Amino acid sequence: MAILSKLEKLRSIGGKPMTRGLSDELISRFAERDPRLEQAVDDALGVIECWQSAYPDLIKADEAEQKDALQAAYVNFYADDAVNPYVALAGRGPWIITAKGAVLHDSGGYGMLGFGHAPEKILQTMAQPHVMANVMTPCFSHLRFAEVLRAEIGQRRADGCPYHRFLCMNSGSESVTVAGRIADINAKTMTDPGAAKAGYKIKRLSLSGGFHGRTDRPARFSDSTRKTYVAHLASFRDDDSLMTVEPNNCEQLRALFQHADEQKIFIEAMFMEPVMGEGNPGAAITPEFYALARELTRAHGSLLLVDSIQAGLRTQGVLSIVDYPGFEGLEAPDMETYSKALNAGQYPLSVLAMNERAAGIYRKGVYGNTMTTNPRALDVGTAVLQSITPELRRNIVERGEEFVRKFKALQDELDGRITQVQGTGLLFSVELDNRRYKAYGSNSTEEYLRMHGINVIHGGENSLRYTPTFGTTSEEVDMIVEATRDALLNGPVKAIEEAA
Repeated sequence: MAILSKLEKLRSIGGKPMTRGLSDELISRFAERDPRLEQAVDDALGVIECWQSAYPDLIKADEAEQKDALQAAYVNFYADDAVNPYVALAGRGPWIITAKGAVLHDSGGYGMLGFGHAPEKILQTMAQPHVMANVMTPCFSHLRFAEVLRAEIGQRRADGCPYHRFLCMNSGSESVTVAGRIADINAKTMTDPGAAKAGYKIKRLSLSGGFHGRTDRPARFSDSTRKTYVAHLASFRDDDSLMTVEPNNCEQLRALFQHADEQKIFIEAMFMEPVMGEGNPGAAITPEFYALARELTRAHGSLLLVDSIQAGLRTQGVLSIVDYPGFEGLEAPDMETYSKALNAGQYPLSVLAMNERAAGIYRKGVYGNTMTTNPRALDVGTAVLQSITPELRRNIVERGEEFVRKFKALQDELDGRITQVQGTGLLFSVELDNRRYKAYGSNSTEEYLRMHGINVIHGGENSLRYTPTFGTTSEEVDMIVEATRDALLNGPVKAIEEAA
């Protein structure tokens, strides 16, 4: 087949590959169904000529040597042995082509690649000759994005969009930072001398295993990464400000707020993910738990933030928790954040939506950002929301249900190798028996999957986390499930003495 001949041009350049990728049989089959696969190969052939000219010796080196040389100048935030075992050349949709001619299906992407790699409409939007200014220079993109947001949020509610104002930042963590700053302002107002809770000790509340980012205030609300911060940061040495509650444990939540009132503790804010992304991937909050959190935070005088950075669009086919099944009639949170799927993983954009109370708390001068509300970012967000069709919304939900159903069948088949399967929409995870399997790092199940053509990431204690594109087909579902089955049966396992 023509696509295999094209790939052979890359494979014959030289150097030992680390990643073999998908089989030629799978490549041929999916190339017939998805033209983006061959487009990605064509892109790779064009790109390789440029890099051959610039780095003729490195192009022919072994893939392990290439990988190390390309990133030698950088400090990696994350574990060195979790870096992808390939050098990416080109991508279209869910398909990645490596410098050694391997093809991978991107089922990871950290939740941001709802439309996959190089989505044409988004790239066209980014290429427009924008006047690159921020919120201090009015432009029509400001109005259009706000209109599109208001049409998206609250689409299933009788009262429409419940939010009063929006703030636009860069990374998802930064939008949570601004939310934390607003909570800080409110905490001062509530605890100043003569205020309702003057003299109270200020604390924060989040879910056990919750994650809200790695910038300062989001990090202080993040339980999943707290152990690392305590180990390495002086500022966390004596910090006991974080209180946590088990997801969906209403009794514990009531007791916690009662304890706070009795002990003169002011909870400045409660942060929660509607569907957990890193600490417990795919676990969803129930309407009952959310409603209680809304009631208790309002009565306490604190703020409620819903962090939809990873869950937005990906889990229920809608951007906001206010449109989730069972949530349509519930009071909205004070604030909600969006980012990953909203920017398609192509241009930095995050949004903080605020009700009238939260918007009114903000004080000029306590935060700022050079790129805030720039038109290129807003137009990317607009293009994404305008691309979410009813069919795509249904596919997110239906393929998510299919994934969970088929992975649970695999769990039954493999007799204890998989300890849990959970998911909401196209954010789901497969927890592995930690006595037998290492989920990530060198000689792990994650690494094996990547080397054999499924790009996946990890989450939780020992889980594989999958976040495939919104247009994923049933054929792709079967391929991913079968690849996971192969990894568990034929991939690395812990040594017997270690497992024991």
